[in-house]
Amino acid sequence: MASPTATADPAVKTLVRSGAAARLAGISPSTLRIWEHRYGVVAPPKSMSGQRTYSMKDIERLRAIKRLTIEGHAIGTLAHLDIDALTALSSSSATPSTGAQRVLVVGQAAAHKLEGRLRPPPALVLDDLSHAEREVSRAGTFDVLVILVPSLVTSMTERVLALRSCLPAASVIVVYSFGAEAVADALRASGVTVRREPVSGKELARLIVATRPMVAAPVPAVQENRRRYSDAELVALTEISSTIACECPRHMAEIVTLLVNFELYSAECAARNPSDAALHRHLHEVTSAARTMLEQALARIVVEEGLVL
Repeated sequence: MASPTATADPAVKTLVRSGAAARLAGISPSTLRIWEHRYGVVAPPKSMSGQRTYSMKDIERLRAIKRLTIEGHAIGTLAHLDIDALTALSSSSATPSTGAQRVLVVGQAAAHKLEGRLRPPPALVLDDLSHAEREVSRAGTFDVLVILVPSLVTSMTERVLALRSCLPAASVIVVYSFGAEAVADALRASGVTVRREPVSGKELARLIVATRPMVAAPVPAVQENRRRYSDAELVALTEISSTIACECPRHMAEIVTLLVNFELYSAECAARNPSDAALHRHLHEVTSAARTMLEQALARIVVEEGLVL
């Protein structure tokens, strides 16, 4: 069996395509495209076939920026910072305030519904989705994004989720009049609150207030099991040709990668109350244990196959 060529710096030499890069960074492919083309977050070279290829250093940068957007930083302020500046900014970030919510409303009709019903009132009101997409880099950060649209079309899902990531906004509420239920279901599956008209101003204000997280007692830090394989090594294993007919090295490395990303997700996921925080801590611990067990299985495959990383 041919072994992959060893490199002095796998974080630089290992290159992956956009789908794998997005998966390893824990973001959607659509968010990666917007961050790259609109904000120049990364500038990956192209392969001979014209495919963009991302290094492990690119993925490290994307992960750092994702963490900072979750902490409340606007993508427009992060795009051109180097990795050292991003790391320093993440280390110095203060704990998010538990005070008044900052609400961005897309749609003048939704703003009229909320007049006199929301305290404090929306921090910013924009005309429509296109207006919001143009202003996102200057809008700042928001706790809640409220979008009122006349109809839901297939492209709406990607646009709403991309806007949520770019602001970023912790919660999103979409109100619509007409549209396919499948589009509404796709948004709900991504954590968006969706309501069909008629929705009163009182109900809309109640939905916004309900997104405010409750102040909970501190949760003890989760004990993490140290990773056995780096991102670069997992990518290398997914690309190795195996003598095992079922391609176990590739499949097992993909499963471990998914568990690594879920560990990151569960550690960052917002908690609304002590019970919710305890649940996320449990999920993180169980995922860490499962990842450790599968890494042991992967290590045996590496030995049995004589693979070189």
